[in-house]
Amino acid sequence: MIRTNTLSPQRFLAATFLALLAACSGGGGGGGGPTSASPIIIAASLAGSGGNPVAGDTLVLGFSTTVALVSGALLTGEDFTLSGSASLGAVTTAPAVLSSTTLSITLGAGVTFTPGTTTIVLSELNDAVGGTTTAPRGGGPAITIGIGDGSQPTVSNVTIAKVDDELNGTGAAGGTLQVPTNGWTLDLTYSDNGAIATSQTVITADVSISTTAGSQPPGTNLRSFFTQVNSNNTTTNYLIPTTVGFPATAVTLTCIAVDVSGLSSTPTAYSFTVRAFNNNTQPFETSANASQVWFLDFSRDEDSYATSNPNGQAQVDITSGANSVSDFEDLLQIVGLTSATPIPNVQGSESSNDIVISRIKTEMLADLAADYSGSPVSFTLTEPAGNFNGNSSVTYASLGFSKIAISGSSSIPGVLGLAIFDPSNATQNDNTQIDFPIAGGAARLGVFLHTIIDSGVGQPNSSLFRTTYDAFTLINGGTPIGHVSQDGDRLLGTVGDSREHEIDTAISLLARFVATVTAHECGHSVGLVVEGAMPIGLYGNDSVNFPDSASGHIRNASLFPSGSTNLMSPALNFTLATGPATAFNTLNLAYLREQVFYGN
Repeated sequence: MIRTNTLSPQRFLAATFLALLAACSGGGGGGGGPTSASPIIIAASLAGSGGNPVAGDTLVLGFSTTVALVSGALLTGEDFTLSGSASLGAVTTAPAVLSSTTLSITLGAGVTFTPGTTTIVLSELNDAVGGTTTAPRGGGPAITIGIGDGSQPTVSNVTIAKVDDELNGTGAAGGTLQVPTNGWTLDLTYSDNGAIATSQTVITADVSISTTAGSQPPGTNLRSFFTQVNSNNTTTNYLIPTTVGFPATAVTLTCIAVDVSGLSSTPTAYSFTVRAFNNNTQPFETSANASQVWFLDFSRDEDSYATSNPNGQAQVDITSGANSVSDFEDLLQIVGLTSATPIPNVQGSESSNDIVISRIKTEMLADLAADYSGSPVSFTLTEPAGNFNGNSSVTYASLGFSKIAISGSSSIPGVLGLAIFDPSNATQNDNTQIDFPIAGGAARLGVFLHTIIDSGVGQPNSSLFRTTYDAFTLINGGTPIGHVSQDGDRLLGTVGDSREHEIDTAISLLARFVATVTAHECGHSVGLVVEGAMPIGLYGNDSVNFPDSASGHIRNASLFPSGSTNLMSPALNFTLATGPATAFNTLNLAYLREQVFYGN
């Protein structure tokens, strides 16, 4: 049975399941707060008719923060220190305000400087330009005067942890990202008609920030205290290292880009909330366990399986009761990836069945590692020491792992997986239980391979499942792996024919499918997806802003290309689960990487 709608799962250490989707083709300087940093020059460019300045040309100056001009004062040579014997000439015209952080000065008679060589900085005699809460003063690094290219750069996006706008508080769903005091990335996207001078980027906060050089007041350029992860002409990512500490309060960062011609962008601001982690809100407390370990248990043996073809449609039938073969291996034989008579000694003592199963598990581990990339979560095929003693959940620090069954059939028709929902990953969870209490009874927990195989063998023969597995599935006219003499060599990659390619594809797609469902279910058991906008939750069940979302799930169709989806969508089919871009949405991944978190 293919389920297109999900039931409403219980919350808080209840079970949350994945259904099979129908197959388809701050403060300023007043009021006792910290004194803000004064504006400094960050960009300077000549706007004129040629490369050498003449009287009547303009000098455009970009500043690090909002500037305020002293009424009636001129910006003249005394307000600046220029390198060498350079001069702005006899300035007689009041400066023009181009934006909150940009001024222009009309150069006077006797002007002389060399663009590309001459530097400029506010002097200690500056009495004309200050900040909104600071008096005029000098200081800042010397900035080389360029020749403006006539087009200022634009900062088009500022976000944290690469979280998409739909999920970072600036979209229609609202909310405010909540981050720890450090350990997250600040991500800038910008554009210009030329090159960006990334070393001149300005990042200021509206609160004081702790650094190794002491507390930096609001308005200080913090870029040098951050670790630049990567940078190019369109994006730059900065890591907030442990040597920097943001205060636990609401914060607004303001970012300005500068191009190589000496023009600066209009400031772009982004607001968020900072809170310190505690044991209730940090998903993976490394003081208790170095990482969150998941044991993948393939041993469940509750049923046996056979195929039939009532009314001309193939299906996989279930017979209750153990048969001394794991349900997982039973179903591999149903789909033709293994055989009742495998080829022996294909590689050492390993049969063709052994190699197929090993390859599936190895590729699953690689896929899961990619899904959880950058997070303190790992997966193993070897059960660590310790046990749950019959409990479905135990305190996080009392055991070093959680576990999940990769199994056969579900207690609930049409369900691909069922797992304990554990907000903020407060406990270690046993998702191998076969009688977990749910509304109206009890259910098996785990990942259920029968659901997709039963659905898949009966789909139209043009479906991705059928085109992948018909070559091997007996009920659809295929020949199982191990029934052709050279299949052993094909499994070792030494034949190179079309059947070898079909075998490789069939193994990889099944591994990817099972890994996707496993990643989804383990996601529930480490805290995905709590309802409510950030910082209360991760937008779970917000079907208004994210259509087709459901309790404990979020679907983000606009963020994924056709044929792929968010791993925490409420329903999947074989195509979506194996889609090349199927992954956690950026907010879910940022949570797993502990760059954002929810709760108080």
